Amino acid sequence: MAATRRARNLVLVDQATGEVVQKKERVNHAFDGKGYTLEGHGAEVSNFSLNLSGAEWDVLDWMKQHGGCANPVRLEPADVAPVLCSTPNTIKSSVARLLKLNLLLRIGGPRSGTYQLNPRRFWEGSGEDHVKAFARLDPPAVKPDAKALATALKAAQKATVTARSAEETADEAHATAPGSKLAQKTRATADATRASAILAVQTAQNLGAELPLQLRRYLQEATK
Repeated sequence: MAATRRARNLVLVDQATGEVVQKKERVNHAFDGKGYTLEGHGAEVSNFSLNLSGAEWDVLDWMKQHGGCANPVRLEPADVAPVLCSTPNTIKSSVARLLKLNLLLRIGGPRSGTYQLNPRRFWEGSGEDHVKAFARLDPPAVKPDAKALATALKAAQKATVTARSAEETADEAHATAPGSKLAQKTRATADATRASAILAVQTAQNLGAELPLQLRRYLQEATK
């Protein structure tokens, strides 16, 4: 007759003394339960390049805090405004722009007052539920509006003017005192401002802004 195998009782043992140590209960983590929000990155335009106002950022944060990443949420400007230290009209304007940017999606009819954050950019929950949300909402890609494009173009133009001025200063310093500390310092400044200008122009271009001729020429000259 085969011997019956006894079940093993696993315990924690102090290797120094041989004493059986009681297992400590797991301490709840700050992210347990309704934990954290995933924010998407990738080919789509980034949030920080959209020139969002403080109130618009606040509305996004309010939606996150009230479950708007994975579920439709009722947002009444009159109720939300005092919480965000704002006015109902400002909240209405913020919601309207976030809808236009596709960061916020309207759930139901135009007067429903119910919204959800775009799951392309914000999500909270399991991957399986994320896939279901995509199938249900068919979320559009986040896209810049006229305000974001105008701001990006203005920043690009300002950056190129600064870069050209720094380049001229560096050339003058080199002509006056070649190899001096002043020439080296102004050249380093010119290189840094040129890199910033290239980034600003490329950002505007990547957002879909139509670059004027002067910016296109600058980008060609600076990157060749």
